[in-house]
Amino acid sequence: MKQGLEKKKLKEDLSKKILSNFEKNKFNFTDLDLLIDTNLLTERSGEQFKKFTLTYKDLFGKEISLRPDLTVSTALKYIQEKKNKEEKYCYYGSAYRLDKEGDLKVFDQIGCEIINSNNNKSENILINSILEPLKKINNLQVILGDVGLFKILIDSLELPARWKLRLVKNFSRIEYFEDMLKRLETNYDLDQKAIKLDTKRLEDLEKLDPNSIIGGRTVSEIVKRFNKKIKDPRDDYKGKKNVKIIRDFLNINTSIQKAESLILSFFLKNKLSNLSIKSYLRKINRINKEIGKKYSINFKTNFGRNTDYYSGVVFLAFTKKKSKIIELARGGEYNGLLRTLGYSKDIPAIGGAINLNELINL
Repeated sequence: MKQGLEKKKLKEDLSKKILSNFEKNKFNFTDLDLLIDTNLLTERSGEQFKKFTLTYKDLFGKEISLRPDLTVSTALKYIQEKKNKEEKYCYYGSAYRLDKEGDLKVFDQIGCEIINSNNNKSENILINSILEPLKKINNLQVILGDVGLFKILIDSLELPARWKLRLVKNFSRIEYFEDMLKRLETNYDLDQKAIKLDTKRLEDLEKLDPNSIIGGRTVSEIVKRFNKKIKDPRDDYKGKKNVKIIRDFLNINTSIQKAESLILSFFLKNKLSNLSIKSYLRKINRINKEIGKKYSINFKTNFGRNTDYYSGVVFLAFTKKKSKIIELARGGEYNGLLRTLGYSKDIPAIGGAINLNELINL
């Protein structure tokens, strides 16, 4: 009992200290709703949040969810309060998620978010604010990634537009993504019998009323898709070549100091257009110049894929205890999340949170 009370006191003292640090960096404390209308999550984002959200029905039969993520709660607050300018929030509270086995996990988090900022140093401000309370921890390590780099890579490859769209869309679905690479590599979807069947289906569809509906789409829309699929083949050599480029890119693992030059060299070596990548990497360069000297930061192109809504820079701070990795903080950019939740457009946003439960147990 005493140990529990001591931990509670330690957690309260630590949270006050961290919140004070956030407020010095001009973050404003906000209370976040514990309960969320399930429809706000599922109707707009489908399975993205539903798979790990604990839901139940209230007395009126309405489905309610315990907040699965404090970033999501902050984004909803921004939308519900009809904000349209930069907001810098900080918070302290619990998130409730179901694991793969369906067991409830509770995470006590303290974090901050920057929403709708035009400041190109927002990433630095946010990451610095999250890492500052952890800087005295022995053997603190940071992994940095940027899932936006993958989209630039895919856009630079010689692939049909439909394949580019599918690869980017399913980047976070790791097992399915790997299956897609195998199909691309082995030319699976260019089976001649399948192409012949598609051609026959197209001929049949062209005889129908173009405005009639099949499976939620008009016949004219379906005909357009079939035409594109048939006229947009890829040869086997390019499939294999592009898969190798993708795999090699996702294997990049280096210090943040070397990340920019290594990625530029990769694009040059593979004869890929590097105009977009040069501009995009300025963000990584800014983080390196301001934060790279303070912490041990490793850059991994394959990092950050597990969270569907991350769109750019992602980071994780951790240490090791008896060879076990202890995750202390994580965060990232989520420029499309607010629109998914009901905002009128995509806006820049980045956030991060410290895992207080792990921090007080060190």
